[in-house]
Amino acid sequence: MKPPLTLNLFLALLTVTGAQIIRENSLSCFDCKSGGRCSHVPQVCRSTQDACIFVSEHNTLGAESTGTYQSCTNSKKSFTGFVGLYFGEATMVEIKSEICNTDDCNAQLTWSNSAINSVPNGLHCPTCYAPGFSTCESTGNLRCKGGADQCIYAVGKISQGGVAIPFAAHGCATQTACHLTTLEAGVFTYNLTRQDCSPAPRAPASGSLWVTGCAPLFLPSLFVLLLH
Repeated sequence: MKPPLTLNLFLALLTVTGAQIIRENSLSCFDCKSGGRCSHVPQVCRSTQDACIFVSEHNTLGAESTGTYQSCTNSKKSFTGFVGLYFGEATMVEIKSEICNTDDCNAQLTWSNSAINSVPNGLHCPTCYAPGFSTCESTGNLRCKGGADQCIYAVGKISQGGVAIPFAAHGCATQTACHLTTLEAGVFTYNLTRQDCSPAPRAPASGSLWVTGCAPLFLPSLFVLLLH
């Protein structure tokens, strides 16, 4: 026996209404990564994603690179704030991550670098940078700058577009860098398997400090801080 026509219409109305409610209650965000996928139309987020994220990155790990990453995210699992890693006078990574929770709110956020990050803070750390290797021996000391008040020894992989390159490095870092394991940033994706941090000591008088800058070895422009 076929269900009455009125019942079919009622069920169809419930289905349409339910879908409309889901769409109205869902957040939409821009989804784009520099050098990769990019949608110019806002995408509807999954039910587990309650925020939009915007990550900007500036690095000199190889050639100087800048990029951005935009997507939906889970606010409880996402990093927000600034990360600074400095492995030599000319070798560094700076990442800024922000989240917001209104439709398409991650479209207008832009990179803004703080001038304080270039001011020496009187601290110093061992320095080295070895892309392609899993160990790194310090080649001297580096003057820390801005809010980088930690000495870090980091080991992991830098990846982009299916290519992953191991690296190891000593240098100065912000405290936020000491707690990250995986971060999708604007250029690269960083996966750290080791990040040993300790408070950076005061540097001796300028005339007696051995300062070296690690010349950046070539690293293809790869990588970006979704924290999964």
